[in-house]
Amino acid sequence: MGSATRDSPPRRRAIVAIGVGAVTIDSALLGLIAPLLPEIEARTGAGDAALGLALAAYAVPIAVLSLPLGRAADAVGRRALLVAGLLIVAIGSVLMALSDSIGILMAARAVQGVGSAASWISALALVSDTAPPGHRGEALGVALGATSAGSIAGPALGGVTAQLLSFEAPFLILCGLALALLVAALAVLPHEGARTTSAVPALPAIIRSTRSGIGAWAAAIMFGGACSLGLVEVVAPLDLNARLGLSSAAIGLLFAASIAVDAALSPLGGRWGDRRGRRSPAVTGLAVTAASVLALAVLPGVSGTAVALGIYGAGFSLMMAASVPWLDEAFPGRERGLAYGVLNLVYAAGYAIGPILGGLLLAVGDADLAYGLAAVALAVGALGLTIRSRGLAAMTRVPRKSEATPEPERCRR
Repeated sequence: MGSATRDSPPRRRAIVAIGVGAVTIDSALLGLIAPLLPEIEARTGAGDAALGLALAAYAVPIAVLSLPLGRAADAVGRRALLVAGLLIVAIGSVLMALSDSIGILMAARAVQGVGSAASWISALALVSDTAPPGHRGEALGVALGATSAGSIAGPALGGVTAQLLSFEAPFLILCGLALALLVAALAVLPHEGARTTSAVPALPAIIRSTRSGIGAWAAAIMFGGACSLGLVEVVAPLDLNARLGLSSAAIGLLFAASIAVDAALSPLGGRWGDRRGRRSPAVTGLAVTAASVLALAVLPGVSGTAVALGIYGAGFSLMMAASVPWLDEAFPGRERGLAYGVLNLVYAAGYAIGPILGGLLLAVGDADLAYGLAAVALAVGALGLTIRSRGLAAMTRVPRKSEATPEPERCRR
């Protein structure tokens, strides 16, 4: 969507709103089913292992299809892939509402995952395409904040509407929201002509971009942030229940507050990166997150945990607000969809490994061991990025005017 940056401000805001709405729906899908697991167990007779597979069924297509869908966003355009993704999300949500066996539920969850991957990748690429020169980080920060808001809204929507209305209600509501956004996308997003895609195959393009200084650091920060999040989401609830006797509702509120901090700070972190370069919020985010994980081990009581998780939300927000546009900028403009496919894959890998590490560390030691090792790893990352700051300085300054000019065609080999 090369003309996006030339749209009028009202039209640009409408396009960004559609992209932000899509990532909000996608992130809400992830947690929507969590409060409904007891009822799903009763409806289907599924055991714990089958329920775990049903949850994993959403993530598998995201991991498998992220790179092909990223390439598709560059080849067929953001509009077509976003519309297709929203339609698949709606279909999967209807199937979820109709499911009366664990097999159908798994299939429906997988369908949702395919649609979510398509719409999420195309939506973030759309937001990046549409950002005014020098404001890409801020625009992506708004989208990342919406992702965090969706993470809070998903479980709440699932639990409240299922209790007040019916089991089917949250899925049908989400289907309606996806279809409404689809109609808005068809009405607002401009038709795209033939796209000039890169002649470089996907794998060499990924290696080229992620081997660069900013590409490598962006991927590493994203992987480390997702890994730490997965670890904390396993270790902290178990530790808080065992040490303080907190209920699941109380633990959920503490995490919701942390996510709210993340959502509020994401646009500010993106703006900081736009004005001062990505390196500063990246280093600060790594250091703050390391301190917050250590604080989870040393600060006493519920109030101490609330402070630590709030700090964690701030640090995680800065890491993502720096690394997402950094990875975007490591790829040429016509490979931006592929960049978000890589982002999706790297984040999913970290978020899968983190809980496994957390569980293993709890098995061989205790929560303090898990917190301590995570803090050390994040602190080493902050120190390493600081040491490399001279080499990266020239690559972390964000251009403001040059972004508005189309990228020249690269010579084909």
